[in-house]
Amino acid sequence: MLPWPKDYNLLLFDRIDSTNDEALRLAKSGIKGNFVIVAKAQTNSRGTKGKPWESIIGNLHMSILLQPAVSINRIKELSFLTAIVLREAILEFIDTLKAPKADIKLKWPNDVLIEGKKVSGILLESTNIQGINYVIIGVGVNTHFIPNIPNISATSLLSEGIILKSPDSFLNTFMDKFQIHYSRWQKPDSFDSIKKRWLEFSYNLNKDITLDDGIRKVSGIFRGIDNEGAICVELVNGELCSFSSGRVTYR
Repeated sequence: MLPWPKDYNLLLFDRIDSTNDEALRLAKSGIKGNFVIVAKAQTNSRGTKGKPWESIIGNLHMSILLQPAVSINRIKELSFLTAIVLREAILEFIDTLKAPKADIKLKWPNDVLIEGKKVSGILLESTNIQGINYVIIGVGVNTHFIPNIPNISATSLLSEGIILKSPDSFLNTFMDKFQIHYSRWQKPDSFDSIKKRWLEFSYNLNKDITLDDGIRKVSGIFRGIDNEGAICVELVNGELCSFSSGRVTYR
């Protein structure tokens, strides 16, 4: 197993309400440094916009608490960075374990898919406490079991033939790669390379989609993301519109 990155404090829980909630409590306490919170089980896990997410013992549930010295406007970039790291970690296990090759795609804004089915999700939250910007990256990976989530087609690493000894083995590989990418990301203008990499593996790029942002519902062609991470949709009339949030469905 890879050594734990020295710049990250690891906190382990058997059961907790939510690793993101624990990270927020740490931030409110004024704590300094980077922390990784891992729980075997969560009693109040959630996804984007507070949507429920089934937390199954045996899968990986974690949050990373950071204090990046960058503009608050760049924080959303970390969702794309994390998705890239997750993909790289999965590919490393496929190679190491000689598991079946898999089509791993990144779905806007925060999902990782294997063969079109969700295997991992990212929940990005941020807060400013006494002038300090804290960022929380919640990560859930279906390492062994498939959660039952309405209207979502999901899978697990195990179901795709990627057989891990435990969620911890994935955690160490993921964090080894994350620390490298995160260090690079803190430099100016680093999102250009992240954006290019993410688009290389984006799910259904240049395909028909429907997007509902709660205000309006539009259909068009998914043309990529802009420099702020917003999804770009080409409407029927040729107009290119950007949306910073919304539910995407594919036609």
